[in-house]
Amino acid sequence: TGHTDAAGYCLVASAMRDGMRLVSVVMGTQSEEARATESQKLLTYGFRYYETLQLYDARESLNEVRVWGGEKPSVRMGLANKVAITIPRGTKDNLTATMDIDRVIQAPIIEDQALGLLTVKVDGAMVYEAPLVALSNIGEAGFFRQLWDSLALFLLELFGGDPLKLA
Repeated sequence: TGHTDAAGYCLVASAMRDGMRLVSVVMGTQSEEARATESQKLLTYGFRYYETLQLYDARESLNEVRVWGGEKPSVRMGLANKVAITIPRGTKDNLTATMDIDRVIQAPIIEDQALGLLTVKVDGAMVYEAPLVALSNIGEAGFFRQLWDSLALFLLELFGGDPLKLA
């Protein structure tokens, strides 16, 4: 915000409406009034044509997957942080979210350990990506459980099964 001969009148402004915050940056205008007018136009455009959606809460359980060799048979997965995205109005029906989860998840699991990746797209364009993390610790099972799970996993992979399925 200010004025220089090289850059003209400049303004960085922020506004919030209905939970959506926008920031406008205007450079090179001829007067203080022009920079305020242009900034207002940008903010009005943004609020009219875009919306912010709350997709996921921090630590919300999004999936539960099999843990091999663990003291518990499965672990819940989610995101470390709350996810809100700003997209063009009218495109929320075109949102897709995909989870790419590690093929084999073996104990021990440490809380917040990355176990996969969440990707959110609008009309095929990626708008958000974050690691899927374990929502709890899972310790190693005893010797015989680990031995059994190792054998079961070996046979499952040998015959083309899916190690992610809860069994």
